[in-house]
Amino acid sequence: MFGIGVNLAEVEEEAISLGWANMNRVCNWKPVYDVFEARLSKWKASCLSIGGRMVLINSVLESLPCYYFSIYRAPCKVINDLEGMIRRFLWGGSSDVSKIHWVAWDRVAIPKKMGGLGICKLNVSNTALLSKWGWRFKAEKNSLWSKVIKDLHNTGRCWDFIPSNKALAGVWNNIVKVLSRTVISNMPIRRFFKGLVGDGESVAFWLDPWVCNEHLKDLCPNLFRLEKDKKCRVKSRMGLGELWSWSSTPASVYEMAELDFLVSVVDSVDLNGRRDKWNWLGDKSGNFSVSSVRRLMYSESDYSNNYVLRWCKWLPAKCNVFIWQAEMSKIPTSDALRRRNMVGVEGLCSICGEDLESVEHLFTTCWVAMLVWNHICNWTRVQHFFAFSFRALIEVHEHVGLKGKAKKVFQGIIFLSCWVIWRARNKLKFEGKKVKIEEVISEIKSIGFLWVRSRAKFSRLSWTDWCKYEIV
Repeated sequence: MFGIGVNLAEVEEEAISLGWANMNRVCNWKPVYDVFEARLSKWKASCLSIGGRMVLINSVLESLPCYYFSIYRAPCKVINDLEGMIRRFLWGGSSDVSKIHWVAWDRVAIPKKMGGLGICKLNVSNTALLSKWGWRFKAEKNSLWSKVIKDLHNTGRCWDFIPSNKALAGVWNNIVKVLSRTVISNMPIRRFFKGLVGDGESVAFWLDPWVCNEHLKDLCPNLFRLEKDKKCRVKSRMGLGELWSWSSTPASVYEMAELDFLVSVVDSVDLNGRRDKWNWLGDKSGNFSVSSVRRLMYSESDYSNNYVLRWCKWLPAKCNVFIWQAEMSKIPTSDALRRRNMVGVEGLCSICGEDLESVEHLFTTCWVAMLVWNHICNWTRVQHFFAFSFRALIEVHEHVGLKGKAKKVFQGIIFLSCWVIWRARNKLKFEGKKVKIEEVISEIKSIGFLWVRSRAKFSRLSWTDWCKYEIV
């Protein structure tokens, strides 16, 4: 506004009216709350399958709140409230309707490769997005915003390679706190930044981590106190002639030992014509990414006891999520409901009435399941099998002699068959429709044909070939 006929008093008045929100206060996160409430609404929860709800949740997390989460450190209450909305929406509930949360949030909100649903925790996403600013500050030293940060925070006696002036308010101090306080593999995130010396013109000799992932000011504290130019660059200490600039000559045993170490460091490094750059130690490529920070944060926890389901790519998410839940016995069978002290729940199988209705019984020993698996084996021309557990059932495609596309299609048929059996059970229980094995088989084949043609690149597959199982 300066330079176009606007006086200083008017600028100050407009600035005061504009204000600056304190993002440590929960009330200033209302726009994010509104976005979550609008996108994760009750009617969408009732209209979408759990797979559709999962896709929508990931869409909301990846797009709408990115501005806030990439600039501000979210308060714990905001994180808890927003994740509460996500949990309720995922399981089909809302603020006024409570539904059973079948799987713990800590199991849901981890990557699929670790046994979860791939929904990212908000605090992990927030930390990863904020970390990007620390990386960009070092990697984009000539950018305007980086120069502004240096002028504001890099005070005379600030010896930190990511400066922070505690006397100033604003988002930068919070970003620096996140980089310092978030510990991964016993190291703060900032320790994953390492300078790679090329021409030595931009990496600071004492302040930047470029030797052994440490700062020379920390490795040689006695000599650092003697250094006159504490912000000198690597190049100034690697040339010919006098390398050092001490306020007094090193004399003590500790100072001489540190000097010997510095000389060995200088002798081991050769400058070249390439520009200095920064390396991210959290990824083999050396390139920083938000996703690599997320992976590092998740790697801190032990998920070795989790069963990792290999999702079938040609089935929709709702089928894969169903199998994921069923493997943990987290679907509403009579056995699961009784264990949650639900009143008025009959324990016997809804289909055969001969045994306790559990996941193992419903999909392996119930007469409907046994007839289905017998027909599937005849149809697909694989050796007959008997699964002693649900986990063995969903892994049977690994043990019937199939390879490549044939194995992937057979895996999908097993998953789909479980899903169709569950649908038949629900129709019997809630609509009184009797289970007919012919209808179950027909539904498996017809739905499977539609999905394998459209989702597995079998667009030329005919119904006749599918019924004969001539797919390869």
